[in-house]
Amino acid sequence: METNIVIHYSSTTHPLSENEFEDAFYNSRLQYSLRHVTIIGNSSQENIEEAIQKSLHVCRMAGINSKHHFKKIYVFDSASGEMHTDWLLSKKGFNLMVMQITSLSEQRAHWLWQLADR
Repeated sequence: METNIVIHYSSTTHPLSENEFEDAFYNSRLQYSLRHVTIIGNSSQENIEEAIQKSLHVCRMAGINSKHHFKKIYVFDSASGEMHTDWLLSKKGFNLMVMQITSLSEQRAHWLWQLADR
């Protein structure tokens, strides 16, 4: 004879678990960092920082949660003993940042053309 067991699950939600899952999901999409900026050519650190700030402003104005696309991290260089700031970016965040860089080069022009095709 087969016995079936009824298991009662709690109907209360656990928001902390949902937030942790959501954070893990969005963190897994942060595939790019500032070292990928070399793809678009030579840009000064000031231009890159300005582009990131403009991108964060675009997100705020559009009602987009920038934490899903931009994450500031700190990297320690053991050789020099210095710590510097880097950013982890989603694909959309990286593309938005590239569009905000003010300096124009041949590599950046090609990159912008590829973005326009998507």
